[in-house]
Parts: sequence; C-alpha cells; structure tokens
Amino acid sequence: MFTPLVAQPAQFGALPAIGELSGVARGVVAFLLVLATEALLLSRRAAVVDRAIDRTANGSPSAVVYGVIAFGLVAFVGGYLFTQAGRLGVGGDAVRLAGGLLVGGAVLTLGSFGYLVVGTYLTEIESVRRPWVGAVIGASLSAVPWTVLSTLSALSVWVVVAAVGVGEETRNWVHGERTVESEAAERR
Repeated sequence: MFTPLVAQPAQFGALPAIGELSGVARGVVAFLLVLATEALLLSRRAAVVDRAIDRTANGSPSAVVYGVIAFGLVAFVGGYLFTQAGRLGVGGDAVRLAGGLLVGGAVLTLGSFGYLVVGTYLTEIESVRRPWVGAVIGASLSAVPWTVLSTLSALSVWVVVAAVGVGEETRNWVHGERTVESEAAERR
C-alpha cells in the first residue's frame, strides 16, 4: 500500500517538533532564523527592501490580503510538489527532509522579507530609515507570537504580520504592467 508523502509527519530524528518546544524556545528560534534571513536579504537585496518599504508606506492596507495569498501560493506549490513526488514513488527520508527544508526556507524567506519591511518602516516613522535596526525590530516582532501563542495560532499571526510587509510588493507584482518598453527604460 502506497502512502503519499503529505500524509506522513516530518521527522527530524532526535530533534523535537516545533510544537513540543516551550514558547520561549520557539521565540528564540524564530528570532534567530528571521534575523539571519533578514541579514542575508539586506546584504544581497537592499534596493528591493527599500522599494518595498516605499510601496508599503504609500500603498493600501488591503494589500495584506495579497501578502496572505503569497504565503498560500508557497504552501500550495510545496504541498503539490510533495503530493506529486509521493505519487511518482519518489520518497525516502532524504527527499522528505529536502522538500520540507525547501518549502520551509521559502516560507522563512518570504516571512523574513515581510518582517524586515515592517521593522524598517517602524524605524522610519520615528526618524530616519535604518534597515539594520529594522531587521532587529522585525525579528523581535516575529518572535512574539511564537512566545505567547500555541503553535497553530502563532503561525497564523506570524503569517498575517509578515503579510503586511509582503502584500504591497505582491500586489504590485500581480497587477504591475510591465512591457518591453518600460523594462528597457528602467535599465537606462
């Protein structure tokens, strides 16, 4: 009897599942993972972060819906790939672990980008835009739900807050009118 990969819970050897960790431990893990990813994003894509902050500041609050849709799309594509791999008979612990890390990494990167935008925007409200301070603020904000809420509730709140920072970029990507002429004019 064949069991699809999606039906089997992820097992990471002796490491406890995230739901088994204490709230403080989950908060610390969230803070460190988000901060490390934000640092990577800032060092590689600072201009994209600046543009996202400008768009978020000038955008519509309803863009949060687009941010949630972005997370849903990542989850859908990840689940689809797991299901297809299971149907094809591609399996084993290594494939499940690699797939889980890939989807988890995509969610972490998307969420970290959102928290980086939110944190940096908060620094700009007070005075001058400071992306590195914003990264610490964003990582701190990302740890709060994991510290005080249950796992599923924490994930839901974490995604919604991150969607605030991702939403306007996603909305612009979905509705942006890009033509060959506009792309050529941007490169000059």
